[in-house]
Amino acid sequence: MLFSRVFSNNGLHGSKMFPVIYKRVTRDSLRKYSALKYKGQRNILRNFTILAGVVLSTAIYVRYSSKRHISFDTLPNFDESHRKDTVTLLSDEQINTKLRTNQQSYLIDRGTGIYRYDISQLPSNNPIEDNHSEHIIQLRSDDAIKKNNESSTYNNDLYFFGIYDGHGGPYTSTKLSQSLIAYVVRNIIKNDLINNSNKDVMDKTIQDAFLQLDNDIVIQAFRNLLSDPTNKTFIKNVFPAISGSCALLSIYDSRTKKLKVAVTGDSRALIIGKQSDGAHEQWFVKSCSIDQTGDNLNEVKRIREEHPNEPNVITRGRILGSLQPSRAFGDYRYKLKEVDGQALDSLPDYLKLYLRSQPRNFLTPPYVTARPEITTTKINENIKLMVIGSDGLFEFLTNEEIASLAIKWLENDQGLIKDSKLPLVTDITENIDDDSQRTAFRYRENRNKNNSNSLGYLLEDSNIATHLIRNALSAGGRKEFVSTLLSIPSPKSRKYRDDLTVTVVFFGEENH
Repeated sequence: MLFSRVFSNNGLHGSKMFPVIYKRVTRDSLRKYSALKYKGQRNILRNFTILAGVVLSTAIYVRYSSKRHISFDTLPNFDESHRKDTVTLLSDEQINTKLRTNQQSYLIDRGTGIYRYDISQLPSNNPIEDNHSEHIIQLRSDDAIKKNNESSTYNNDLYFFGIYDGHGGPYTSTKLSQSLIAYVVRNIIKNDLINNSNKDVMDKTIQDAFLQLDNDIVIQAFRNLLSDPTNKTFIKNVFPAISGSCALLSIYDSRTKKLKVAVTGDSRALIIGKQSDGAHEQWFVKSCSIDQTGDNLNEVKRIREEHPNEPNVITRGRILGSLQPSRAFGDYRYKLKEVDGQALDSLPDYLKLYLRSQPRNFLTPPYVTARPEITTTKINENIKLMVIGSDGLFEFLTNEEIASLAIKWLENDQGLIKDSKLPLVTDITENIDDDSQRTAFRYRENRNKNNSNSLGYLLEDSNIATHLIRNALSAGGRKEFVSTLLSIPSPKSRKYRDDLTVTVVFFGEENH
């Protein structure tokens, strides 16, 4: 039995070079666990890949009462261009439907350190430009691999959770959801690193996989198109190069109990846990990623060193005055103007209609890279949750607020609520500041910036990811904010909120 039986539909193709030393846990098996054991609301609507062609109809914005209109004036910092517009507010039922349509919950009855994960998405763009992917890979033991015993037990797991925050269209994020995990696994197998604990070697292998995929998305796609501009497949394959996407991929190894987080762009990963000094217990949150944007001083330094004597390489916190994330997949216009000596301008005019203009001061490309920064964290019994999200979540909520809301949901789910206030959480992230990690900025006027447990909150969802999205929109537990922000149709909604994608992973064993 060959390696080809794994990932056959996810961009990873077999080779006789690689014996089977792992197998994939299918999502069907997780559905079975959910159907038998999950007590809350379960809404599993989609397969591993969210198709780019999904369109969310604006017909859901229904007038249900002539009195249920609200002016944009009621929103703080409203866009002046929308002053004369009104919004027809959705009913409570419509609001819940909109929040829960794209939620999913899975239980994992494997005893390998993760027992559940929840996902939720809320579009603002139409179609949504965010995407996600999840895979579990079962591994055989070192001894079984040495003996080439294919009938041995698969007793270790690699868990992959990815979030892809697209921009300029859904094409790049969709490609990443289909291919990134496959590229990483292929590189791990190729370099014989399944049970290799060398941190630097593994990190380099992951980085190489990211860069190889981006090379295939951008350079190879344009190389093919330049060789045959009439080929419909080549034309289709260049769209992920034209749009762009950030990527966050977390990898948890149940054997070593180590969590790796690889980040290209400004999506974020948090771990949430509880520590004790012997007398008191204290909840904490820690960021496992650093936002890579034109506001991050380390990124500014790196880019200026790569492009000396170019004073406009970063302007107003944006690459060449335009792109906010300093690392991304796709986004060809920041990376190349020719391939193998052939200028992109040599493409036929009917194809150049799809291309985008070069940014100003485009002198020494590439200005943007897909190379991720990678952190490694040991997961012990004190760590309860991981939250990964696109930057839309962190525009509304601080790390501490997200942790407080997640802990309150967890306490409620376990029947442990003793205090109506949110728990107090300390951010223990090291070497973090406002320049390296952007702070929440939307609708912050009435919040206590120094005390996360003073925040009002809503507790209405059985899916913890949906719970976080609902509270992100609530500006401190105010239902009228949720109603207003969800009632604004696309594309106007983009002025007030981004696409939101959240995945929450539960560490430990169920009910622990």
